[in-house]
Amino acid sequence: MRPEFPGLWKVIESRRLLWLMGLTFALIVTFQYIELPNTISSLFSSTKLPFSRNSSSLTRDSQHHKSNLAPAMAPSYPQKNASLVDDSGGGDDEEVEVDKIFDNNGNATAPNVSPSQVKENATAPTVSPSQVKENATAPTVSPSQVKENATAPAVSPSQVKENATAPAVLPSQVKENATAPAASAKPPAALPLVKENATAPVASAKSPASLPIPNPSPVKDNATSHVEDKNSTKTDVPGASPVVRFVPDVKKYSKTPDSRVMSISEMSKQLRRNRITHNRLAKKPKWVTKPDLELLQAKYEIENAPIDDKDPLLYAPLYRNVSTFKRSYELMEKMLKVYVYKEGDKPIMHSPILRGIYASEGWFMKLIESNNNKFVTKDASKAHLFYLPFSSRMLEVTLYVQDSHSHRNLVQYLKDYIDFISVKYPFWNRTSGADHFLAACHDWAPSETRNHFAKSIRALCNSDVKEGFVFGKDTSLPETFVRDPKKPLSNIGGKSASQRPTLAFFAGKPDHGYLRPILLSYWGNNKDPDLKIFGKLPRTKGNKNYLQFMKTSKYCICAKGFEVNSPRVVEAIFYDCVPVIISDNFVPPFFEVLNWESFALFVAEKDIPNLKKILMSVSERRYRQMQMRVKRVQKHFLWHVQPEKYDMFHMILHSVWFNRVFQISV
Repeated sequence: MRPEFPGLWKVIESRRLLWLMGLTFALIVTFQYIELPNTISSLFSSTKLPFSRNSSSLTRDSQHHKSNLAPAMAPSYPQKNASLVDDSGGGDDEEVEVDKIFDNNGNATAPNVSPSQVKENATAPTVSPSQVKENATAPTVSPSQVKENATAPAVSPSQVKENATAPAVLPSQVKENATAPAASAKPPAALPLVKENATAPVASAKSPASLPIPNPSPVKDNATSHVEDKNSTKTDVPGASPVVRFVPDVKKYSKTPDSRVMSISEMSKQLRRNRITHNRLAKKPKWVTKPDLELLQAKYEIENAPIDDKDPLLYAPLYRNVSTFKRSYELMEKMLKVYVYKEGDKPIMHSPILRGIYASEGWFMKLIESNNNKFVTKDASKAHLFYLPFSSRMLEVTLYVQDSHSHRNLVQYLKDYIDFISVKYPFWNRTSGADHFLAACHDWAPSETRNHFAKSIRALCNSDVKEGFVFGKDTSLPETFVRDPKKPLSNIGGKSASQRPTLAFFAGKPDHGYLRPILLSYWGNNKDPDLKIFGKLPRTKGNKNYLQFMKTSKYCICAKGFEVNSPRVVEAIFYDCVPVIISDNFVPPFFEVLNWESFALFVAEKDIPNLKKILMSVSERRYRQMQMRVKRVQKHFLWHVQPEKYDMFHMILHSVWFNRVFQISV
């Protein structure tokens, strides 16, 4: 560098340095300016709404996103006996059986299962809740309310809160970490209210076009609906009916012992609780009638009945409260009026079966439809109760398709009948069927009638707690084996207590359910000479072998078959034999009135190995007392060609009357 220019060179170098520094600063500022939004968004991603690069819901439906919307409110519902309710005003008066529904390939289709009560970790296909709370994933839903960092591509819930992503689901109420992946190609109506960690997997692409629109109600904890079709996609179904008035709640028949057992004392507690909360068992009528007021008066008089335990016809220890029963029976005889529907074609309607194990429903139908029945009125405006005269046995014989394993057409027949009378008359709709009753003895009756008779009073032989029997509303119908309809009381009675050498007796088909093989494995084949436990006895004229054992045994074993009920309970009483009931969760007949533990023994299924020890622990004095009481209670379990006071016809009618009286609320 030439010495004459030292100052100029220094100026040029300074300018270059400043230019480089400015360029560097500009590049840094430019880079920071470009990256700043992402940096800021990452800093607040835990509390603010993130923009998912894989989601399009926030761009398509941004008009629905309001940060100041009220949070979704999820009502509380009971966990058991889940049911779907028509959201359009149909109420909660219908249910449907869904345990055996198959597609064309023989695969179970989950969408037909329309449970309405889903709680905590339940997997429910085709869920349509309207309120999704806290971390619920449900893409392809169009939310109307999304709060704080919810990523919901095409979501349509009405209220989605905090980090909710909802794929192909129309949730009405989904709470806390509920995930509902893609729905069926033919999506049924949505299932509301999924609470806390509920996951709704992919539903079947072959789901039916129409299913009920459910009201929110929970399904039991950790219930899982299986994924039927992994490749199903959500498409619109033209012409699909939006509402089918069902309320499903069906349990598959268990083939093994159920660990959840309700003892007789627990049943009594449940009955008392339901009496106290009777308003929950029946809806208030839409309008009040004179018979309603008469029932209220009867209820007051029964609750305040004077103490009367000296009636020679009523032995007080046999009853829960003999004074209450006596006053209730007197009021029934004085005021009860029943309207019997004349509609319906034979053989399902108005065709009583009077012989065999289904005779109870037939005898009751025959006697109440007789011309001289004092309880029947032709003026429906005066009726306290309405009888539905169908035979569950004839329903099965007439309509069931052999080996089809489907009862849908049977259920549909009953639904059509209810639809018909509810259109023709105002009585069913006035109370949602709460003042209507039926008597059914077939094993399928609980599932067939649980559908459309949810509010009605059901007298059922198959009175199983686990099959939806409702204490204080339903009543247990005695299952009777009538051999000669012309002489229903032939061969009644048995030997005295001192002339019964056999400790206990049982005979029956060994392959009839899971329990009898267990009983036979411990006590069959003469393993103990005191216990006569057999399979099916050889047939003799008049079944004399069987009857002789019943008449000469101290205890008659009443072991369940496929269902909890057995005609042996009434047979034991008929032949003066103390019944030993081995059938978990069986509600014995006339349970709301009789004190069963005063004249019968109940042995848990798990205690079969200790059967003899249990029987031998009963003292001779106690046994004779129980056998005497069996003779006294016997009149309540007898059919007469012409009904007599306190007989089985009157006791069935009284149980229905008694339950209705304690349900009435206006």
